Order: sequence, then C-alpha cells, then structure tokens
Amino acid sequence: MFRAFRTARRKSSHFALALALAGGAAFATAAVAPAAHAQEYSEAFVEVYQAAATLTQGDAPDYQAARVQLPAVHAAITTADDRMAAGNLTLIVGQNVSDDGLRRQGLEMMLESGKVPPEQLGAFNWYVANFAYNAGDYADSRAAITAALANGYVDTDDQPQNDPEYVYMQSFTAEENPAAAVAYLTDLAEARMAAGQPIAERWLLRGLQDAYDGELAAAATDVSVLLLRNNPSQQNWINSLQVVAALNEFEPAQRVDLLRLMYETNALTQRPEFVGFAEDLDPRIMGGEVLKVLQAGLDAGEFDTSDPYYVEVIGIARPRADEDRRQIATLVREGETGDARDALATGDVLYSLDEYAQAAHFYQLAGERGLDSDTANTRLGIALTKAGDYAAAKQAFAQVGGARETTARLWSIYVDTLANP
Repeated sequence: MFRAFRTARRKSSHFALALALAGGAAFATAAVAPAAHAQEYSEAFVEVYQAAATLTQGDAPDYQAARVQLPAVHAAITTADDRMAAGNLTLIVGQNVSDDGLRRQGLEMMLESGKVPPEQLGAFNWYVANFAYNAGDYADSRAAITAALANGYVDTDDQPQNDPEYVYMQSFTAEENPAAAVAYLTDLAEARMAAGQPIAERWLLRGLQDAYDGELAAAATDVSVLLLRNNPSQQNWINSLQVVAALNEFEPAQRVDLLRLMYETNALTQRPEFVGFAEDLDPRIMGGEVLKVLQAGLDAGEFDTSDPYYVEVIGIARPRADEDRRQIATLVREGETGDARDALATGDVLYSLDEYAQAAHFYQLAGERGLDSDTANTRLGIALTKAGDYAAAKQAFAQVGGARETTARLWSIYVDTLANP
C-alpha cells in the first residue's frame, strides 16, 4: 500500500496515498487516490513512519501494533507532507481496528496538511462531520458540514443519513435545541427559494417535527407555510394543520376557521376533530355547515348513522338548516339594515348554506360597520375562496393579524394551490 521513503526530504512524484473509508450507517465504502505531486518529508519522520507503515503491509499486517506506533509518528511531524502521510496512516489503522476516533483524527490531519486535492475536500470534510456527529461533537460536525458544502459536496444517494443539511439540522435536535434546528431550516429554505432551488421535503418534515416537539407555535406555522408552498400534498396538509391546531390555543370562533381549512383539505381524520368542529359551529346556529361536517365524519368512518352523537346532532342541525333556507330573505334584510354583528351573523348563516358570494358581501359590510378587521377579513377571505375569487381572497387574508394571522396565512397558501393547481 505504501512505497518506502528513499531519502529524507527527497522529492518524489510516485508516492500515492490510498484512502479507504468505511464506518457507521452514514458511510459507504469508498477509495480515493490523490493525484501524485512533489512531496517533502523530514528525515526523522521518514524513519518513524516507515517502521509503523511496515506493520500494515504484507500477508499478515498487524494493525494493533501499528496503532501503538502512531503517537511517535505524530510527534515526528515537521512538514505538511509528513502530516498528510501520518494522517493517511492513522486513517487506515483506524479503519482496520474499527476506531472511529482514529479515522476522524486521520482525516483531520490530512485536511490540516493542506495537501488534500481540492476535488476531494468536500468528501473529506463530510466524513469528518459524520465521525464528529457520531461522537456527539455536534458543533464540530456542523463546522465540517459547512466546509463540505463550501467545497462542493453533494448528497448522491438521497438518504437522510447522507444528507448534509439534514444531518446539520439533526445535530441541533440531538442537542435538544429545536429552535436552532428550525431557524437553520427556515434560513436554508428561504435562501434556496430565492435562488430557485428545490427544497427537500424531508428537511421541512423534520423541521415541522422539531417545532412540534419544542412546542414552537410560531415556528410551526412558518415551517408549515414552507412545506405547503413546496409540497402541498394531502398528507402534508394533515401534518401541518394538526400540528398548528395542537400548538395554538384558539378561541372557538377562531378555531372554526382553521377547522374549515382542515375540512377543505381533507385533513380532518379523527373523531374528536369532527365532534369539535360541529360543536364550535353549533348545530343550533350553523345547521347547514354542521350537516356537511357530519357527512364528512361518516365518509371518514368516524361516525355511523346509528351513532348516538351523530343522531342527536343531525336531529338539531337538519331542522335549523331547513329553517335558515326558508328565511334567507329575512336574514338578508336584517343583515343589510342591522349593525356589524347582524351583518356577521347573516354572513355566517349564508356561508353555512353555501351562498358564498352573498356571505362575502355581508362579511365586507361587517368590517365596514366596525367588526374587528381580523375576524371580518378572515371570514371574507374564506367566503371569497369558496366563491372562486382567489385574488380578492388573497388580499383579504393579507390584512389579517393578531391571533388569526396563522389561520389566514395557511388559507392563503390553500388559495395558491387552487389558483395554480
């Protein structure tokens, strides 16, 4: 594997260093050979090095004995080429005695020598990052990942454990610092979006999990927006909306509008969600919409027609919906002449009866008559979405702040999926 050194500080164009890397789950076996170049070795180093290197050669190499010699080899280092050769020997001994610490030390020595060919710097730093990560040296791992990426390292097998950015995020998670993991993700995602580059779905899902585990409500919304903007699958709607619902304490009137989005995206999957939605709507007031929620629960297999809860609620909601439909003209008249609360109530009943354009009109009136703008614009945006006026819906959602801002941002993403399927 090694050529013998001939004389101290003699320049040679024939000494090539063989590097064999293998390790834990994050590593695949690889072999790289740096291009030959003129080298300078110190005389004292050559003597010590050759004694240790000889132990790794022949039909019966003794790597344990070579391991014992490594401190002397390291102590004799004088030149950059000495360090490169010593690092390579350390790596190979570590490889053959299954010592990740020696593997990492060897790689770091080679990098410190400045002799690693530029095209291999990315890979060398990536292997250092993995060894550091496995040793629990997470800050060192991140530094090595940064160096790997700066030197062009690219994940080639699309597995999470071989994904530099994913491992970088995971290092914060391993340190129980989910806020840092999510901050790194959002910065990374925004930079890639600005550059027109793709964002790996697993990064976003990992970030969503970190936000949930860390109970980071605002961060969960930010990650959900990124996830749904880039990968608006039904499962991602379920993942995102369930996390947002779990991390935010909404008042019933606020929660209804998030549940409406869950309904629209088929993200209602559990009986408590259907029950909570029906109760927040109140079958005595929003009978028409409650009927749709009950039907969705039936379709999802969370209710059946003999279910006592289903029987009780549908018995209240159906007559209420029928009465509202008979009284539409009266409701409209009262909404036109009443105050902000009357306009809001009229809009809500019309929405429950699928009269979305009319509902939007009354939500607009409610805002003009003094209803808090966040409620008015949220409901207006939802009604306009259902009416198919996506541009106006986006404008309404953009004006929402306060406790309703989270819901409005997610509805706005949904509008984008409708406008640009």
